[in-house]
Amino acid sequence: MDVTETDAFLEMPLTAQALYFHLGMRGDDDGFVSNPRSIVRVSGCSESDLVTLAKSGYIITFRSGVIVISDRSEQ
Repeated sequence: MDVTETDAFLEMPLTAQALYFHLGMRGDDDGFVSNPRSIVRVSGCSESDLVTLAKSGYIITFRSGVIVISDRSEQ
């Protein structure tokens, strides 16, 4: 709730918010998700939602395509 009830989070589009939750449900214990684009498709979100999450600091992307969920409350 420290992350998802902030103004910054709630100001994002609902689809980006939903994607954050879907990624969180599928991340490993350290927050890594190896197949974020598959999750985008399954959840009905878009690539732009991934970009929004990255630009807002909620995820960190790697060249390999893997992402890690970030805890913005620490920033």
